[in-house]
Amino acid sequence: MKKGLLCLLLFCAGSAMAQQNNRYVITGTMTIDSLRYTPERIKKVYLTHEVQGQDIVVDSATVENGRFSFKGNAPGVVAPYRISGFDNGTVQLFLEPGEITVLPFDGRFPVGASVKGTPANDVLYAYQQSGSGAVDIAKLRMEKVLASLPAEQRNDEKAFYPYQRATYYVNSLSHRTSAMRFVARHLDSPVTLYIIKYDLFRFFTPQVLEETYLNAVPSAVRKHPMYRELTNLVRAASLEVGRPAPDIDGQTPDGKNLALSDLRGKYVLIDFWASWCAPCRREFPVIKQALEETKGKVPFMVLSYSIDSKKKEWTDCIERNSLTHANWQHISALKGWGSPAAKLYNVEAVPRTVLVGPDGNIMAFDLRGEQLIDAVRKMKNSDLKSAKAATGKPNGVDNLVSLPKEMPDPSLYEQYVALDRQREKQIAEDLSQLRSTKGEAYLNTAEGKIDVESIRRAADIAWTAERFQFLLDHNTSPLMPLLMERDMLPIFNKEYGRQLSACVAPPVLNHPYARSLENSVRSRNLMQGSDVPDIALPLANGTVRQLSNSLGKFVLLTFWASNNASCQRELATLKKLYAESRASKDKFEMIGFSLDTNAKEWKKTLKTLGIDGPGWLQACDFKGNASPSVRLFNVGATPMNVLIDPEGKAISLTLQGEELVTRVKQILSGDLYYQKEEPKK
Repeated sequence: MKKGLLCLLLFCAGSAMAQQNNRYVITGTMTIDSLRYTPERIKKVYLTHEVQGQDIVVDSATVENGRFSFKGNAPGVVAPYRISGFDNGTVQLFLEPGEITVLPFDGRFPVGASVKGTPANDVLYAYQQSGSGAVDIAKLRMEKVLASLPAEQRNDEKAFYPYQRATYYVNSLSHRTSAMRFVARHLDSPVTLYIIKYDLFRFFTPQVLEETYLNAVPSAVRKHPMYRELTNLVRAASLEVGRPAPDIDGQTPDGKNLALSDLRGKYVLIDFWASWCAPCRREFPVIKQALEETKGKVPFMVLSYSIDSKKKEWTDCIERNSLTHANWQHISALKGWGSPAAKLYNVEAVPRTVLVGPDGNIMAFDLRGEQLIDAVRKMKNSDLKSAKAATGKPNGVDNLVSLPKEMPDPSLYEQYVALDRQREKQIAEDLSQLRSTKGEAYLNTAEGKIDVESIRRAADIAWTAERFQFLLDHNTSPLMPLLMERDMLPIFNKEYGRQLSACVAPPVLNHPYARSLENSVRSRNLMQGSDVPDIALPLANGTVRQLSNSLGKFVLLTFWASNNASCQRELATLKKLYAESRASKDKFEMIGFSLDTNAKEWKKTLKTLGIDGPGWLQACDFKGNASPSVRLFNVGATPMNVLIDPEGKAISLTLQGEELVTRVKQILSGDLYYQKEEPKK
C-alpha cells in the first residue's frame, strides 16, 4: 500500500515537474510608461503571436508602476512573439520555457527594447548588441574618411559627396558581413534561421542560400518549422525544371494534414484548381484517364490543391464530379489566392499543374490535355526522365574575370589569400571537435554526415564574410573591385550588385578594374530603363572608342554577324534608317558590333552592304560569342538591337525591323513616349 502510494506521489511529482519545465514567465519594466504620440499612460500590454499572417493575442497584462508580467505554457518549438499595446511598434522576443526578462526600456520606443534570460533570447540579445557595435564602427569609418581629406574637400559638399556615398555603402554592406559572422557562430540556435530570413535572404542568390546557408544548419535545428519555411522560400525563388519542388501542405476534406513530402517516391501531379474554374473542370476527365492508365503500373498520384475559400463549394465540387480516385488526394488552405502553396508556386491563374518526380524534383509545368496523357505514357514506358537543373556559377552567369599576371597591391593580396588557410584550419578544428564529442562512427550516420556538411558550410559563411569585409575595408585599392567582381558579385542577388560598385572609393573609380566591375553590375541588371554597359568599340579604321563617348545622343547599337541571313535583312532595313536619319546626326548615332571572327570577311561585308560611314560606326573584336562586349549585353540570337537614350539608359532591347524604325522616327521627332510626358497644350 505504502509502495503504491509512493509510486503515485513520484508520478505526480514528475508530471508536475515536466509541466513546470514547460512554463515561461515574462517580466518587463518601462522607464517611461507613456505612449509616443499621445500623453496617455500605457495601462495594458498584450502578448501576441502571428498565425497565418494575423496577430493573435495570447495573453494580456496590466501595467503597474511601469511593470508587467506574463505567465503560461511555452509552445512546442521556439517561436517569435511580440508584446504590443504601444503606439510606436512592439517588443520582439522568442517564447520558450524559462524566465524571460525585458530589460528596462522607454515605452515610447518599444522597438529598442532588449530581452534576455533564456537561450534563444540571449542569442537575440547578442545579435542586437552586435548591430549596435556595427553602428559605432560605421560612425568611426565616416569620421576617418572625413579626417583623411584636405579641408577644402571636407568643407565642399559637392566634393565630399562621392566619399560620403562610398562610405555609406561600405557601412551598409558591413552590416551584412556582421550578420554573416553572427550566423556562422550561432547555427546551433533556431534564432539564426530568422536572421537568415529577415537579414540575409534577399542578399544572396537562391543557389547560395540553399547550398551554403541551408546546408550549414546542423541536423538538430533542421527540425524547426522555420527551416522548412526557408527551404520552401529558396526553392520558390528558383522554381524551374530540375530543381527541388517546394514542399506544400494543406487540410484534406476530412480535416487531416497532408504534405507533398508525404508522397515522396512517387510521381506527383500538383494540380492547382478551384470549384468556380470552368477550364479546371474540363481537365477532370483527362486527370481520370491519366490515373487509369498508370493504375498498377506506375506510382503516380494527383495532389489537387484548391484555391477555394469556402469549404462547402470545394467539397461539393469534389463529390459532384466524382474526384475520389484512390490515388487522387485533395488539400486546401481555403484562403483563395492568398493560399501559401499558391504563393510558393507563383500561381496567377488556374488550372496550373506541376509534375514532381519520385526524387522530389520538378519535371514539368502546365501539363494539360494530351500533354499530360503523353507524359504518363512515357512514365509507363520509362521514357520520362528527370531533367537536371542548370549548373554553373551561383548566379547562373559565367564569371568573366581572370586574375592578371601581376596583381595590384601584392602584399594586400597575400593577406586576402591567407583567409583561405584560416578557413581550412577552422574546418579541421571543428571536425576534430565533432569527432571527439560524438565519436568516429557518428560521422558516418545520416545525421553525422549532415553535421559534417554543416561544419564545412558554416566555415564558408565565415570565410565569405571575412573576405567581403576585407575588400570593403580596402576600397581605396584597385585590388578591391577586381576581387569584388570575381569573388563576391556572382554570389549576390543582382539587386545588390549596384551596392558593390557603389562602395568603390573615388580615387579608384576610373581604374579599369572598377570600370569592369561597374560593367558587370550593369550587365546583370540590363533591362529597359537601366544603364547599359560601357563597352569598348574596336572600329574599322583601327581606333578604339568607348560606347560612353556617345553620351548626349540617342544611340542604336546593333549586334550582327556576316553569315546570318536575318542580320543581312535587318542591316538592309537599318541602311534605309541611316539615310533617313542623317538630318538628325547631331542627336542620333548608329553603331554596329559584329560577332565575326574573320577580319577579311567582316570588312568585305561592310563594303558589300555599304554600312560603314559617318554616324554609323562599325566595331568588331573578332572574338565572336566569346567577346566580352557580346556577353555583357547578354546577346543570344542575332540581330539584336539596343536603343539607348542620351543618358546611357536602355530604351529597348527587343525591337527589330519596321517596328524599330518607327520607334526611332518617333523619338527623333520629339515623341518620347517611353518617358513621362507633360500634358500637351
